[in-house]
Amino acid sequence: MNKIKKLLMSLILSLIFMSGYGHTAKTELVISAASSMSDVLLEIIQIYESLNPEVKIMTNFAGSGILLRQIERGAPVDLFVPADQRTMQEAVDKQLVYRHSIRNLASNQLVLIGRDDFVWEIGNLGELSKANVKRIALGNPDSVPGGRYARELLLQKNLWGSISPKIIFTQNVRQCLDYVARGEVDVAFVYATDIRVPRDNVKLILPVSLKEPITYPMGLVADSLNPDESFKFLAFLENQVVSDTLEKYGFLNHTGPSW
Repeated sequence: MNKIKKLLMSLILSLIFMSGYGHTAKTELVISAASSMSDVLLEIIQIYESLNPEVKIMTNFAGSGILLRQIERGAPVDLFVPADQRTMQEAVDKQLVYRHSIRNLASNQLVLIGRDDFVWEIGNLGELSKANVKRIALGNPDSVPGGRYARELLLQKNLWGSISPKIIFTQNVRQCLDYVARGEVDVAFVYATDIRVPRDNVKLILPVSLKEPITYPMGLVADSLNPDESFKFLAFLENQVVSDTLEKYGFLNHTGPSW
């Protein structure tokens, strides 16, 4: 009986060894990025992995402030992509991201969207205070750059006080889009790229001009377990195929050293 057990154990060990033979473990990277970058970044990653089959890149998408808090708490992240310079500056100030590694990946624009059955014409942001606009979705300004951009603009135009009772805060900009699509709000502030692909029940109402440009910086997290591969990915962002992919999704390319 003991001989049979030994033979079985030997066979199992041999199978385990053979299954791993000839297979090299892939280098894994983790990228934490703003939700509004999800579609385009996944395609860029797919291209990079096809050119570098020895690399596997995992992603974590959420509001920029939430991602920063995760990194502060020790989440295993290699590259950080917030939707604004202010969040990245905070990461640098807290020594969570290396300043010399940062590249501006892309830029975006803020827009006001609404339900496609919303019949009232809105020619300017001042009309959001009218009674026919009952609910407005906005990313939480404390953790979502898109929400902060919108709040600062509304404050500049002295509209925040009159419309703040109508606002429903969300965890990220994509959630604003979902609220409009489901008819839970009348209008919402999102990025232009969020409506690049037509979506049921959603229409563009108004492009929004900001004093501060919306840019997406990418930088190496100080506690990265794979800094060499991370720098290779940052260098890949200079490739024309990345510019073409960003453009396809409605982003403007701003690749290159900027810090």
